[in-house]
Amino acid sequence: MSVSQQDTAQVEPAPKSRGARGGSWQGSRRLHVYGGALLFLEYFLLGMWWWGHHILQNTTIPSPGWDLAVFWSAANLAITHGAAAAYDWGLLRAAEAAILPPDIFGPFSYPPTFLLLIYPIGALSFGAATVVFSGCGIVLFLGILNKTLRSVPDSLRPPWLIPAVAFPGVWVTLVTGQNSLFTAAAAGAALVLLRRSPVAAGACIAMLCIKPQLGILFPLYLLCERQWRALASAAFFSVLTLAVSWLAFGTATFVAAARSMAMFRHAIVENGGVILYGAPTVFGTLRSAGCSTTVSYAAHAGVAMLVIAVCVWFWRSACRFELRAASLPVATLMVQPYLIYYDLAWLALPMAWLAVDFVRHSSNRFENAVLLAAWLVPAQGLFAVLSHRTGQWAPIVLVALLAIIVRRARAPQRVIARHECSDAATPPAAAIGAHASNPAQGTTA
Repeated sequence: MSVSQQDTAQVEPAPKSRGARGGSWQGSRRLHVYGGALLFLEYFLLGMWWWGHHILQNTTIPSPGWDLAVFWSAANLAITHGAAAAYDWGLLRAAEAAILPPDIFGPFSYPPTFLLLIYPIGALSFGAATVVFSGCGIVLFLGILNKTLRSVPDSLRPPWLIPAVAFPGVWVTLVTGQNSLFTAAAAGAALVLLRRSPVAAGACIAMLCIKPQLGILFPLYLLCERQWRALASAAFFSVLTLAVSWLAFGTATFVAAARSMAMFRHAIVENGGVILYGAPTVFGTLRSAGCSTTVSYAAHAGVAMLVIAVCVWFWRSACRFELRAASLPVATLMVQPYLIYYDLAWLALPMAWLAVDFVRHSSNRFENAVLLAAWLVPAQGLFAVLSHRTGQWAPIVLVALLAIIVRRARAPQRVIARHECSDAATPPAAAIGAHASNPAQGTTA
């Protein structure tokens, strides 16, 4: 494996940033105030939503966690009628009717590997399942962000917890009841473990079998990194997960799942109408604009191939690991034709790795602004669906993220001496909401 530029970088004094008045408390205070204000607003809205559905019993307001209602109904059917029943749209519609409004139906469009994971929640009430599912997702998600930031010394580590909890990607995932916190935690754990425990990293990659399209670039990344042990481990544990699911549910369930997902692709992915307003992809944007399925797929394929080509070049270069790690989730989100706004919770991963790189190598205002946009864009994705007017801004943000990652890899870098970071004001961050360093005017890291 090639040697990182960081290993050979020279330590230079960082120029003082304009407006620095000693200490990083100003930036920390802003992060806490802005993050705390957004956190209050998000969960106030969630509480009002819950109140309207459950207390006022307004049937026009769907219960928060509508996708979790699909998961819970599928798991309950698997327990009571056999696993194949989870993919029977007629049975599933009847099961969901107790929770969702009559005009809303969500097919279970996940492989049996995910059904195996959620199988136990089918034995709980929907309320208890919501608490367990959401709580486990938050704990795993925050734990991985904490591990990612552990490479920064405590004295330099930015305040991350409040901005992380307030990250709109978390809120949107909880509102919809989706599994994005679990998949982000699995991908994040793989990146954290890759250098010191490749076998464990491979096992984490295998967990993406619950939503296989999100793991599509990991094999290519491991090949470029020459991480043979991690690649073998990922293959082994993926096959093991599939085998356990097959032994638990049988061949009939896999056949039913394949049939259901083919129906889902035709009815929802390609002709989903309103649902495609929530797809922050080139394919979703073009389909929402009225382009044909063929044209939309062709345009998306062209963008995806360009992204993959850039990443292969990038991953084979001698740039810092933090930048390579940040680029993988960004590229993963960009190559997916069918992706929904709640999957943008994955943006926490590149933001966390970039926060580490910003601490060590400084940043400029444009990079700070891109991270702030990435921090906010999951909320914009949800409101775009509600308004049907603004369109999805995430593709632009993803392009900007990948551009600053590549730019930082190509530009001459300097390592910030540890004593400098206590002399500069911390700029307002984004991402997990955080980075602290000395963003001097004119310094382009």
